[in-house]
Amino acid sequence: MEIIVVILSIILLFLMAYLFLIKRELKRIKKELDLVLSRKTNSLVHVEFTTKEIKELVDCINKHLTNINDKESKLEKKNTNFIKMIRNISHDLRTPLTSSLGYVNLILNSNEKEQEKIKNLKIVEERLKRLSELIDSFFEFTKVLSNDQTIELANVNLVGIMEKSISNHYEDFQELKRMIEFKTPKRKILLNTNEIMLTRVFDNLIRNAYKHSSSNLKIEILEEKNTNKIKFTNDLISEEIDVDQIFDEFYTVDISRTKGNTGLGLAISKEFVEQLNGTIQAKKSHNKLIITITFQREKNV
Repeated sequence: MEIIVVILSIILLFLMAYLFLIKRELKRIKKELDLVLSRKTNSLVHVEFTTKEIKELVDCINKHLTNINDKESKLEKKNTNFIKMIRNISHDLRTPLTSSLGYVNLILNSNEKEQEKIKNLKIVEERLKRLSELIDSFFEFTKVLSNDQTIELANVNLVGIMEKSISNHYEDFQELKRMIEFKTPKRKILLNTNEIMLTRVFDNLIRNAYKHSSSNLKIEILEEKNTNKIKFTNDLISEEIDVDQIFDEFYTVDISRTKGNTGLGLAISKEFVEQLNGTIQAKKSHNKLIITITFQREKNV
């Protein structure tokens, strides 16, 4: 009997010590977690007294801490980009506005002939059109990012949408003695998508090639096993272009800014493609820029 009492006493003491250690560890973990959160560091909580349950708890805490750190890092990057974006918007809006005001002042305070004044007024008109385009682009982009409406999808002819977009820009290319070369394996390729959004994507990419290249634009539709790919290829006029940033909001290089680019066209294209469950990538190869859009092909399409 005495042996049983001794054994039970030992077990009881062991359990009390075990519970004491668990309680102390939980208090320490709480204190460490409070410290990590108050200092806003990338530190994680560590374990001193390990049990399966405590380890699982700490792993769960660290997982959430890592997620919080990632989100804060992305938010900080977005804030930095936002400041950059505001600076770019200010620059882009000020340039055509300042130029327009300069020409208006010249017209009002000069003794130029009527013909010369009309010429200057046309320049003012072009600058103001450019300003209107910029404002429309900014408005559209904010609308794209804040739009949470359900996108209506339907089976449409990918080739037909592309041909329509090409025809909208054909004369612009022809005026500069440039061509849009279009290759497709079929006259009809069905894709479950939103026609308006996809048309805007194609228009933006064709317009981007028109503004920032001096070569022909080659467009190919490729049918692979489970995907439809659309490739846009044109010569680069600047090696400064960073393909890793080309789809970022308001990403520009000096050579593109002089041609009236806000960086919004490609950013909008990326946003639309991703909303349509596709991917878009850019790469440089042999002094050419290649932008590829990929959509998964549904079995019943």
